[in-house]
Amino acid sequence: MIPLLGRHLRWLALLCASLFCTTSFVLGLPTPSALAANGNNTNVILMIGDGMGWEMARAAAIAKGTPLYNSGKGRGLSFQNLSGYTFATTYGTTIPGADGVYSTGNSALDNSNLETGQSPVRPGFSFNPLPFNPGTTPTGGSTSGGNLVGYDPQRGGPNPWTPISPTQAAANGFDNEYIKFSYPDSANTATTLYTGVKSYNNAIAVDVFERDLVTIRQIAAEQGKSTGLVTSVPIDHATPGAAEATVNRRSKYDNDFPALDNILQEALRIYQPTVLLGGGHPLDFENRTNVGPVYQYTYIKESTYNELSSKPNNNRYGYTFLERGPDAAQKLLDTARGLEPESGDRLLGLYGARGQNGNLPTSSANGDYSNTGLDNFSVFSTQGQNPDTVRPLSPGETDAQFIAREVAENPTLEDLTNAALEVLSKDKDGFWLMVEGGDIDWAAHDNNIDNLIGTMNDFDKSVQAVIDWINQNGGWQKNVLIVTADHDHYLTLNDNFPQLLAQKGAEALTNEDNPAAAGHFWGSDPNVKYGWGSHTNRIVPVYFQGGKSTLSNYIGDGYNAYGFDVPGVSGAVDQVHIFQAMRDAITGPGRSAARR
Repeated sequence: MIPLLGRHLRWLALLCASLFCTTSFVLGLPTPSALAANGNNTNVILMIGDGMGWEMARAAAIAKGTPLYNSGKGRGLSFQNLSGYTFATTYGTTIPGADGVYSTGNSALDNSNLETGQSPVRPGFSFNPLPFNPGTTPTGGSTSGGNLVGYDPQRGGPNPWTPISPTQAAANGFDNEYIKFSYPDSANTATTLYTGVKSYNNAIAVDVFERDLVTIRQIAAEQGKSTGLVTSVPIDHATPGAAEATVNRRSKYDNDFPALDNILQEALRIYQPTVLLGGGHPLDFENRTNVGPVYQYTYIKESTYNELSSKPNNNRYGYTFLERGPDAAQKLLDTARGLEPESGDRLLGLYGARGQNGNLPTSSANGDYSNTGLDNFSVFSTQGQNPDTVRPLSPGETDAQFIAREVAENPTLEDLTNAALEVLSKDKDGFWLMVEGGDIDWAAHDNNIDNLIGTMNDFDKSVQAVIDWINQNGGWQKNVLIVTADHDHYLTLNDNFPQLLAQKGAEALTNEDNPAAAGHFWGSDPNVKYGWGSHTNRIVPVYFQGGKSTLSNYIGDGYNAYGFDVPGVSGAVDQVHIFQAMRDAITGPGRSAARR
């Protein structure tokens, strides 16, 4: 479908919507495999631990019994066994607003029209990448400089573990505040990972001029491959969103049919990944009371949900629809086994634990799901003084019954991953799949080490499931696996963290407000436990393996941004190169990124 729409994708889709096109017209075009049955049958799998910096991986490895290590790839987690290892820069763009102050959240358009790409270019703006412009605040703050934030290893460190702590940063000539400046968001970084183009915070697969970009998912589909998106957070959140839509603001989750210019409607009606599985279910989405059920349609409009839920096998979107319910994991797998992607079958699964912001159930560090149903943003916001302890119980329901029901009615991230592999692997031309551990990021935002370790464990199980599948399905010559983060946070583990974790457990360390007694802290001040609740610009680890992977070839290289050559960082890649390596595996090396 994508090749037929070509560069006129947006206006053709809008025309269809305005005419209230029937399902047979919108969805009756040939499937990608019928259009381009010339794929090279290589499978490319990108697994993104959202916010999974080096320190997050170290915390999870230590929780599994690995002795404290202070440098390198580390060991103890499944992705740390992959043969390839490097690290990546994650920065985006920064553009001055009407006040002359640069901001990472600005596009080059003046935002006078909220529709994607419909505003005029800011007066006098032309893109100029250099000099790098990190600014002095989390969103930018400078009044001069280039339009790329950049990364300076002399200020932030040459690798993810140098400096190992803010104290070491100050003692060794690094700047422990630098990585806070102009940090990227998940929309920006996902856009670069999927398209090889630098853009602004909030951008969903559009460039700084809000022009639609061609994603690696589209390139795979044009090669006849099936495609899939799996996440532990809402299906139209930033990381999956940038592979399934092209809009100018990540908050455009969904709108009532026939509206477009939102993530979910574009995903289901235009870009149409073969498999889309994750959270965002409206049942008790953010219910912080002790009484349920309440439906809140944040990530999916009520009209969209009703269309899908009432017509799971015959809806206007052409998807087989599943949602949370009894024995969810087995029902998902059974359904996946019956679908044929080369016949045009597509699968949409909508899950999410009650009271938990639309995410899959939170397993916690010891795997007992004791934090399931509790708000994901109540530790940092209250500085540890008033974390959520109330679940939205149905009448007569106990906390234990609540947890048991949520575990039964929602698949795990590993379950979703296995189901996606079951469907996609039936395509003889191969597939592209993205799997996101999105709730790692949410735990880090909340400064919750218990949830962080639990979500890292869930993600690592999914990685191991993929590795096991690869070993049984063509091995590393046929498959390429890349595991990375979209950005980092600001976590520091103290040397006593392993001992305290073993003695007290992660839940107690989360509730401990004294950094020394907690064995860790967030932010640049070692005396403040809850010192930073957002992202950083620190470089992130990249783990990879596969016979057709070219990622090693890009280490230390620069890249081209909007016609300008941009220098790289010695010993590292940029997220631009991760896109290029995936494209190489799918189409062969040397192809250039394109714009619609």
